[in-house]
Amino acid sequence: MDASANPDISRLLNAPWFLNVLRAVRALSTATPEMKKACRRLSERVESWTVLENALSGVPDADYTRAAVFLKDIGKEEKSFGVWLSCIITHEDLLAKVRDAPTYEGVYPLDLMSGSNFSEDITHLEFMAFVRAYVGVASVLAVYAWSDSLPNLHCRERTLGVLRLWQEVPGYRAVS
Repeated sequence: MDASANPDISRLLNAPWFLNVLRAVRALSTATPEMKKACRRLSERVESWTVLENALSGVPDADYTRAAVFLKDIGKEEKSFGVWLSCIITHEDLLAKVRDAPTYEGVYPLDLMSGSNFSEDITHLEFMAFVRAYVGVASVLAVYAWSDSLPNLHCRERTLGVLRLWQEVPGYRAVS
């Protein structure tokens, strides 16, 4: 699961032979419910990378809700979240999609984590504003978690100051 948070690994796993193995394991009568759940989640995660990349690219039939569900799933597990965050800001192709998208002119990004279905109404610009906010907040929280592990109070206080400043940005509380 953690490895599939990396798009390169996920692309390799998104092969018919591998997805068929996962389906076959789920169909086994001897497979435990935990094993079936793990296979289903892995299959969904691998397939969701394609959904996210389509949403980042703005393809006409992009499923923004499913892409947001993928981000929500990734964000629930610390290791997967760290792998995903590292990849989204270091893989040039992904970073370029986030960085080069036109600027959103709305007040604040939609809250796509709420579980509401926005697929019919959401635009690519709105989704990209959400992704940028997600990456931004995730980056600051990752830095805070790292600084919290250090025995340096000054470092932690500076990072906390950034979080406090961020909370004053209009719309932050609406999204958080």
